[in-house]
Amino acid sequence: MKSDLLHRILMVFSVLLLASCAGRVLQFEKADEMLKNDEYEDKVQVKQVDPPKEPKIEEISEPAAAAPKKGAKPVAKPAVSKEKKKVKTAEGPHQPDIEDGEGFIGRRPINDPFRPGEKAVFDLSYFNVVAGELNLDVKPMVEVNGEKAYHFEVTAVSNSFFNRIYTVDDKAVTYLTYDDLRPLNLSITIKESKQLAETRTFFDWKTNKANYWQKRITKEKGEQSKKLEWNILPYSQNVISAVYYLRTFKLEVGKKVSFRVADEGKNIVFKGEVLRKEKLKTPAGEFNTFVIRPEITVDGAFKPVGEILIWLTDDDRKFVVRLESKIKIGTVIAKLKSLDKGRE
Repeated sequence: MKSDLLHRILMVFSVLLLASCAGRVLQFEKADEMLKNDEYEDKVQVKQVDPPKEPKIEEISEPAAAAPKKGAKPVAKPAVSKEKKKVKTAEGPHQPDIEDGEGFIGRRPINDPFRPGEKAVFDLSYFNVVAGELNLDVKPMVEVNGEKAYHFEVTAVSNSFFNRIYTVDDKAVTYLTYDDLRPLNLSITIKESKQLAETRTFFDWKTNKANYWQKRITKEKGEQSKKLEWNILPYSQNVISAVYYLRTFKLEVGKKVSFRVADEGKNIVFKGEVLRKEKLKTPAGEFNTFVIRPEITVDGAFKPVGEILIWLTDDDRKFVVRLESKIKIGTVIAKLKSLDKGRE
């Protein structure tokens, strides 16, 4: 499998860059058993968190004010406190120093962009031909190894037309700690015409180490496996959480957003330059957006990733509404077709 950072961030390019084979997912006897990873499952214990209770009507409704008596002076309303809402967070300034701390209290963004139930659905197209669908989801909160965490999920599925050429049904899941936005895992499941594969990554922040497992099945080579352990830098994201983490930063034209990413034994620095503002029309509505161009360095060396652009809405939520990647021939585009903003 390719290790290109943005290839796996978007999960788009696996749909469109591969070609010529039977149009169905690879079938392999006992594939689920072969791909099972007990070592990873033992390290990542996930527990569902009960949703917050809805407040009672009397708790949120104000009693109707009595009509003032004739000639009575109006009563001044009590002053509204402008004190910022306290947020549970680590003490001290925003860390690490590589990141911009504007809009954060410690590691927590002042305006949390994520809501359970959020779902952005994109059409994936190449030369104006729709080849599949990309979904970016925010699932209900969970508890992972005793820590409250966001639950993010990305899926890419080819459509019936493209299935004649190459079938794709891929999914990535990551959990990000609520208090300080550290990824706890990355789980990627790949079901395609030429391969079945699972990759699992566990981030151990007590030791600042990451464990990575890969299992892959192909008709030509059968089962293959790979295992890595490497030292990671504090607050490094993974290639899926990076898409969501980008949304926590305050954006303005000309600004460069930087943060660390850890992936398959490598420590990477992601930099996103805000190129311009742009009004974007989509089937889901019209949005004012920022256009961001990513670049990466690996172990201090710049690594070209081609021309890739990301559109985020110019508001507190910073939804992803468009993705573009120029390849050797043509451009891969993810166009937003529907957006559920989730629970308000």
